[in-house]
This record gives sequence, structure tokens and C-alpha cells, in this order.
Amino acid sequence: MKNKKGMSSKTIAKAMNVSKRRIQQIIKKYKLTKTMSMLIKARRPKIEVTEDKQRAIDTAFEETKLSLRLLYYELKRREISVAKNKLYEYCKQKGRVILNKNKQKKRKRCRYERQHSGSLAHGDTHRTSKDHPYCLL
Repeated sequence: MKNKKGMSSKTIAKAMNVSKRRIQQIIKKYKLTKTMSMLIKARRPKIEVTEDKQRAIDTAFEETKLSLRLLYYELKRREISVAKNKLYEYCKQKGRVILNKNKQKKRKRCRYERQHSGSLAHGDTHRTSKDHPYCLL
């Protein structure tokens, strides 16, 4: 997709430091409404694990030596609420997580792609005798 000046959405996206798809959405919205959409750089701020929660995680880990999944439930039992992702990130910084290379690979979005919806179906006919009609399977 190109705008009126002939620049591609890819080059505009690189210059604005946004995705190509976002530029395409802005161009489409402009064509429909004739109003310019503004890119808002302000995003939701990252929330870090607080000092007291860090201390609670450290003490719970030292006492129990549990894996992260079980440590999450242990903290929940102690009435300390920490998100699973935040707990993982904190333990990764501390070196308590063993990274598995096989699990770091990006997964395919679609495993089985078909050309059309009927490509999976298979039809066949069967007739037991001349007196019986055809049966479609």
C-alpha cells in the first residue's frame, strides 16, 4: 500500500517506529473519515515487583525451594498477590529459572492450513446391489 507521495507503508512505519499494519489502519481510517488519526506514544506503564513482594518471594523460595508454578500458589496461600509473569521475570533476573532453548522458539500461528474449507472432507459412493440405491459416504 502506498500513500499519495509514493512512500510505502513499510518505510513510513520504520520512520515512525510503529508497525506496518498500524500505518495501514491509519491510511484506511483517513480514507473513510477524512480525519487524521494521531499516534499516541503513551502506553500503560510497566509495573515492577515491589521491594516487600521481592522479599516475600525470596523468603518463600528459600524456605520451600519450589518451582515457579508451585511458588505462585505458595505465595497465594500466604496472601501475597504476584502475577505469574512478574514472578517469572523476577526469578529470571535472580537466576532461579533454567531456560529451555526448545521452548524459546516462536510457534507457528496456524499449524494446518487448507486451501478451502471443503478440502478436509472426502466423499464416496457405495451400492450393495443393483436393487439398492447409491449411498453417499
